[in-house]
Amino acid sequence: MLSRAAERVYWTGRYLERTEDTARLVQQYSQLLLDLPAEAGVEWTELVRIVGAARSYADSGGDPDEAAILTFLLADRYSPASLANSLRMARENIRNTRDLLPQEAWEVANELYQFAGQRLPAAVAGENRFEILAEIIGRCQGINGVLRGTMSHHSPYHFLTLGQSVERADMTSRIVDVAAAYIQENEKLVRRYGSSLWTNVLKSVSGFQMYRQYCQPDVEGERVIEFLLLDRAFPRAIGACVDRAK
Repeated sequence: MLSRAAERVYWTGRYLERTEDTARLVQQYSQLLLDLPAEAGVEWTELVRIVGAARSYADSGGDPDEAAILTFLLADRYSPASLANSLRMARENIRNTRDLLPQEAWEVANELYQFAGQRLPAAVAGENRFEILAEIIGRCQGINGVLRGTMSHHSPYHFLTLGQSVERADMTSRIVDVAAAYIQENEKLVRRYGSSLWTNVLKSVSGFQMYRQYCQPDVEGERVIEFLLLDRAFPRAIGACVDRAK
């Protein structure tokens, strides 16, 4: 395998995972803002912090409101932190490695790229946002299913899996980091709304049901952090991602 081909396959895994994780994050954060009252102090700028783009967003002069932030995180093709950019890069890497990846993966990725380009502006405006993001998540999972189910598990597949695992661990760590920082800074509000906040953290990685099954019925911050950092069975926990990357 040529090193440049290995690099493209590795970044295909990362960008596909980043696309799905960004959609999950915006979807669940939108729901959180609907559930919590204004006094909870949860703002859209927290999303920019989670993806590590606070400085670049501030440098761009963007407003701290919903429309500007969601444009930056979803629809702006030239924002390094945006879903649209991640999807564009994933599609480009798949296009350039079609001799290593299944043809079906290219077809599904291209269809997703076209769908996102048409529908993301509506999601930014709030029109069917949850449905559009759910569709993107489902299609990303479809691409991963095609890759896992039709790709020989040799070197290209291992580079793809490595990229996916690293990106997934990175996003989970960011979510836990920002949630923990918010709770440290807003102790009084957490006493009232802590369960909703930590439930949203779990749902942003689709871990709420698994947490309830294998940990305990009550959603407690310390147990949630332990679950998302150390669990070896839940595939989006950092411990499981590290094992898979190894």
